[in-house]
Amino acid sequence: MGLTKIKHSSHDSEHFLLLKHPREPYECDGCKGLGLGPCYECEHEDCSFYLHEECANASPSAFHSFSKCTLRFHSTAPQEGGRFCDACGQDVLGFVYQCTHKNPHDYHPSCLKLQRTLTAEDGTRLHLREKLPSKCLNCGSRKTSNGIKGWSYVSSCGQYCYHVACVKDMILKKWKMGYFLQDGIVNGTDNYLALQSAIPSRELELPSWKSSSKAKKIWIRKAKKAIMLIISALFGDPTTLISLLVQQLLSD
Repeated sequence: MGLTKIKHSSHDSEHFLLLKHPREPYECDGCKGLGLGPCYECEHEDCSFYLHEECANASPSAFHSFSKCTLRFHSTAPQEGGRFCDACGQDVLGFVYQCTHKNPHDYHPSCLKLQRTLTAEDGTRLHLREKLPSKCLNCGSRKTSNGIKGWSYVSSCGQYCYHVACVKDMILKKWKMGYFLQDGIVNGTDNYLALQSAIPSRELELPSWKSSSKAKKIWIRKAKKAIMLIISALFGDPTTLISLLVQQLLSD
């Protein structure tokens, strides 16, 4: 458990940041990425400053088995031009870990902390993989939309494979379209229902061998459950906004 009250060099030296559990999405002022789970928020109500836990507690160096070399923390990427996180495929716009190779890899602080194994209550397990063993069930490709391989989560049975990038994109697109508002309501719909709509069944790549209506429903339910596990891993503690969505989704 991290500290509940800190100061950070990226913010006003006289302002404390408090560990909170927001009920609505926020933009991290460190990596500039979306957040849904716990974060550090400025204690001053008129100062909208947020940091992911991972960004607030970033260490000068880190290591990940997928990188195989020491990673150095930077408040901005040292190289000019467009940079992408080699884990999630999203733009590098702020805080980043980068290896020291001639052609360096970049990683968001939150991506480096992704759990290696995700386990649902029913025993379903997803494993973090550096490369996909088969096509992603969302985009139908082994590479992400911007051409990088990206990290993925793969179920133990091998049937459910998703790019971390694809799952992030599902949520980011809805967020940019205004699906999540600060009062928790979107056109009369609760935020967790708005988030649920970010996992459209029609966009799931259904295997050709699934023919019966019953088999299709079971497959889609398991696929959505897998995506929800990944969303929880990406965006934080499932006791907040995400837990409401999981309850709704699994009760269908």
